[in-house]
Amino acid sequence: MERLDTFLQQAIHSGAIPGAVICVAHRGQIVWHRAYGVAAAIPQQRPMHCDTLFDIASLTKVVATTSLMLVAHHHGVCSLDDGLSRFYPHLTNTALAAVTMRQILTHSGGFAAWYPLYQELLPVGPASSDADVARLRRRQAAHAILQRPLAYAPGTQTVYSDLGFIVLTDILETQYQQCLDRAFLQHVAHPLGLRAVAYRPLGGQTPLPSCPAAYAATEACPWRGRILAGEVHDENAWAMGGVAGHAGVFATAAALWQFAHALLKTAAGRCQWLPAALLRESWQRSSELPDSSRALGWDTPTPGRSAAGDHFSRHSIGHLGFTGTSLWIDLEHQVTVALCTNRVHPTRHASGITRLRPAVHNLVMQALGVAPS
Repeated sequence: MERLDTFLQQAIHSGAIPGAVICVAHRGQIVWHRAYGVAAAIPQQRPMHCDTLFDIASLTKVVATTSLMLVAHHHGVCSLDDGLSRFYPHLTNTALAAVTMRQILTHSGGFAAWYPLYQELLPVGPASSDADVARLRRRQAAHAILQRPLAYAPGTQTVYSDLGFIVLTDILETQYQQCLDRAFLQHVAHPLGLRAVAYRPLGGQTPLPSCPAAYAATEACPWRGRILAGEVHDENAWAMGGVAGHAGVFATAAALWQFAHALLKTAAGRCQWLPAALLRESWQRSSELPDSSRALGWDTPTPGRSAAGDHFSRHSIGHLGFTGTSLWIDLEHQVTVALCTNRVHPTRHASGITRLRPAVHNLVMQALGVAPS
């Protein structure tokens, strides 16, 4: 892994990213786990450590929300093929009525990519640490989304969307009758033995450390007026109390590998968390849209322009997080790469991560002998 090590050190030195932790596993064993650079550059410099926790941003979609939806489907709490009208009867006879959970998970449900919901939620009052108020905010956000016109006819195209996953948040909380962060711990994290993966509700209970120094810093947020560390970066998730289906989970790089390893064991029938066939089916690309790279929640490599680089097989799944995180799993070659960076520190406008991700994955596959060096 010498070339990978040198590359990441040079990326830090050049300013592409302030810091990173990478955890590489091959055939079920960690083969490279290193920290680079700093967890925070300002207001005080803090070194990066292998156990530094990251705001994993949109990796929340697969680690938490997709996982919970599969559990709910398996337990009969709701079905992947349920339409929205089952949960929102007022949508009957509207274009939204037949939008299914499966379509939302594959980003083909008709929802726009994003909307600044926090601008509507926060004038009602500041983001609250009260769990009931935060839950109400999430319900208000879902209803606001459902009142907006669809961006396209459901099932006709793929548009990566936070909004659909915010709606899933409300559905899961209603069906399970508990907040999403607690449902995630009960039905995903605890059964899979995940310790360093959890939400951090604003002022609420969490199994994660309370000290900001345990976390990689993200942005110097202009409207919150502070450097964020251990506080969700995403504005909409913050306005909903730090808990949402599209963002809000924190994890270490090693914990992301543990999650991936648990998935692989489940798919191989060596873990009884979910039926192996259900999990393997969820990793298949959507058949509804032949040109889509999306599986249920997960993405798959797009030849020539994937963040996974050039050598991950077509039997791979992965996802990115806006804050600079990513998780890719090559099911064929049994390679997992959890790459966590704080690329939005101190500003989100840095663009080096776009080139860094595929280069890192190429170097990993070369070092493991999967691709020619």
